[in-house]
Amino acid sequence: MGGSNLFHRSLRRSGALDLIHAGIDRFNEATGSERYEPPTDLPEFRAVQRRARRYTDTSDHLERLFVEALQADPETVVELGVRGGESTFVFERVARLADADLVSVDVDPTTYDGDYDRWRFVQSDDVAFAERFADWSAEHGVDPAIDVLFVDTSHEYEHTVAEIEAWFPHLAEDAVVLFHDTNMRRVYRRADGTVGLSRRADRGVIRALETYFSCAFDETESFVTVRDGFVFEQRPYCSGLAVLRKLPGDVAENYPDL
Repeated sequence: MGGSNLFHRSLRRSGALDLIHAGIDRFNEATGSERYEPPTDLPEFRAVQRRARRYTDTSDHLERLFVEALQADPETVVELGVRGGESTFVFERVARLADADLVSVDVDPTTYDGDYDRWRFVQSDDVAFAERFADWSAEHGVDPAIDVLFVDTSHEYEHTVAEIEAWFPHLAEDAVVLFHDTNMRRVYRRADGTVGLSRRADRGVIRALETYFSCAFDETESFVTVRDGFVFEQRPYCSGLAVLRKLPGDVAENYPDL
């Protein structure tokens, strides 16, 4: 990670990064097609649609995050990794609709300024916070069973493995888990053909999931499968998004080796 950041800083200091971004902007203007926005009568979803018009490394996934979280009818949503709050914007609206608690965790401060009174930002290492999450939840009146868990942090293999080990025991029986950056490339492509730059280009997140599920995945493909009590869906665009849904109780009871 240090070498990647050093390379990025060198490009920025030389001015080459500005030229690269300018070239990408011109390419996207020529390539991008007008985004289709299906009609909706839900103002919160309309706000997410508008947010997704802005090209970012998560813009392809915002609507999906909203729908997956909303369908979970959550009482507790936990977001690991906040930065400027693109995903927080989505989950805040879901939490308001569902009358749920939203807990956002990041080792760094966030610039996001939410106005939902049941949103709590915790500045902490997320793995360390997981160890005291049950006690913290009791202190703050939050249901410790997590219905929606979103992971978008360091993207490093060892850290992601630790996050899975630390946070999966807190999942509710019918939880949905979403991992961003499951298809990291230095230059990533969005569904409309536009591209963006990433600071990293490795398999840290998807490799951690391969370790958990004891199998190999082709993260460049769009696929859905069933493995170890989860429905696992991979969307390769925009640095990748994996959606894991826990199987219902009756099905899980009859699942092999569970």
